[in-house]
Amino acid sequence: MAVKPGKEINMIAPAETKVLKMPGVQLRVSLGKNVVIRVPGADHSYRGRIVGFDPYDYLIVSVRLPGRIRDQLVLGGEIVVKYIHQGTVYGFKTTTYNAVTSPTSLVFFAYPTVIEKVELRRDTRTRCNIDGRLQAEDAEYECLIVNISATGCKATVRAGARDPITRLEVGDTLLAIVNLGTEGTLKLPIVVRNIQREQGLHTIGAMFLDLNDVEEERIGTYLERMRRLTR
Repeated sequence: MAVKPGKEINMIAPAETKVLKMPGVQLRVSLGKNVVIRVPGADHSYRGRIVGFDPYDYLIVSVRLPGRIRDQLVLGGEIVVKYIHQGTVYGFKTTTYNAVTSPTSLVFFAYPTVIEKVELRRDTRTRCNIDGRLQAEDAEYECLIVNISATGCKATVRAGARDPITRLEVGDTLLAIVNLGTEGTLKLPIVVRNIQREQGLHTIGAMFLDLNDVEEERIGTYLERMRRLTR
């Protein structure tokens, strides 16, 4: 998914979303916590999980990164980290200490001095029928996006009882590939807010976790076109 450097204000949230700043000592993390890492100036965001930390000192995330990004972080690059805690989005900017590939791909970075807590708007969802795909646990599924807003979407996907997507829980992150027609195809990390399952059909309500300026504009343009044509 294309990503531009974050803004100094609302660096982790959609435009005009209310953000509360908190001291870094209030960071709540645990081993195995899913996170999304964005490197300012890079073309993609990357999903990982926390595998170690020393309170108020450093954190370690297991995340797969391209070599050029990893080399940039070895020398102390800047990253933006986002995560979900009890249904709320948190994020912070920090500086990396190191990035290694052995024994596995790891990034070490400093504890944040400031955290941002996102208070999302209750946007009205626009009904739609958008072809898409969901990526979860290295598996990909065709889906139908049945409604969308500036902050999230709802998707339906059919899967068998043994498919990895059946193990999704509220708070899990995955990737949504959304075809917006003339606005192009977007690859968006999402976090699950609710799930309904019935006879192999899974309906997933989700929130966008990392939109850049271009993606926000394309979704906004799509929504405006839908409202204009369906009134």
